[in-house]
Amino acid sequence: MKIVHFAESYLPVINGAAVAIDTLSREQVDRGDSVEVFAPRCPGHTDRFPTSRFPSYLLPGHADYPLAWPWSPTCRRRFEAIRPDVVHAHSPFALGQVARRWARRLGAPIITTYHTLYVEYAHYAGPLLAPPARAYLRRLSSNFCNACDALAVPTEPIREVLLGYGVSSPIHVIPTGLKIAPPLPPDPNFPRARFGVPEDARLALYAGRLAREKNLEFLLAAFDRCAMQVADAWLLLVGAGPEDASLRRLAAGLSSGSRIRFAGPVDPTLMPQVYAGCDVFAFSSLFDTQGLVLTEAKAAGLPAVSVDAFGPSTVVRNGVDGLLTPPDEAAFAKALVKILRDEKLRLSMRAAALEGIRRFSIEATADAYDALYREAIQRNASR
Repeated sequence: MKIVHFAESYLPVINGAAVAIDTLSREQVDRGDSVEVFAPRCPGHTDRFPTSRFPSYLLPGHADYPLAWPWSPTCRRRFEAIRPDVVHAHSPFALGQVARRWARRLGAPIITTYHTLYVEYAHYAGPLLAPPARAYLRRLSSNFCNACDALAVPTEPIREVLLGYGVSSPIHVIPTGLKIAPPLPPDPNFPRARFGVPEDARLALYAGRLAREKNLEFLLAAFDRCAMQVADAWLLLVGAGPEDASLRRLAAGLSSGSRIRFAGPVDPTLMPQVYAGCDVFAFSSLFDTQGLVLTEAKAAGLPAVSVDAFGPSTVVRNGVDGLLTPPDEAAFAKALVKILRDEKLRLSMRAAALEGIRRFSIEATADAYDALYREAIQRNASR
């Protein structure tokens, strides 16, 4: 099968959608499919996977997120030369719209995956423009999803959100998959020694973007409460983003500030070592559609404490491989304390996490997309 993916953000950008697209694409190639990704150009980056790059630009303050100019004769000629059997768009924005138009002109079915609750990012427009931005993003999402031949979401709660937007196209729940490997043993040199965390500390981990939508002020406040009860509790935050400086300032003013470490971005190939070196994963986002880092933590056998919201509520099995809490600092801190203090509980949750990770394998995800593609191709051919 000839498959083309259109990605609004893609490697070397690191976020859940970019990693998900790359992981799925590579699995499809391993299965014998012909796959190419169309994405914004990232100056200085050399692709090691078949990728066509649109000209791009940067918004002030967002140097890590190139955006595509949705016009490129070179990319269009390449697309037409491929003559894909199916086109898979991963956002409703500029490149998603290009994907839809080009697919229609070629007569190929168009599939989309709704990776992100875009409405919850409207705050980036500023306080005055946020309300109309929310309305626009909701309408854009609904219209684009209804214009596609098939639609996938990573979790059931996101399906319910889109139904509330007025999406009438059939919605298929397909979890974002990852390549599962045996968990690594802890290495005292990384991440602990590397970031100044004592070898015998009880270490909580957050990994992901340092951005407002991740609710990290809440996480720092909850950890501060936890640290007052667990004298050897430490927190490691891995990642980068627009809130990096403000979060560092906030952490420095907390009573537990000396036990909070900011690692910055870490090479994805080293992340299994990071998970292996920690005791609990802490996830405070209120709007993630799944939380790929939660599944990565689960694959490493790391129990999680997460706010009970949207996608994470379906990834963490409360009381089995982690704890779900309301968006309340005291409740979140209590859950962290419970797991950090109870080694027997951590071991049982580790075993449960490793047992439950198979439902998030990239093989299962690719199987589901293959079936969805073939259904869309068959339906498109019968029109």
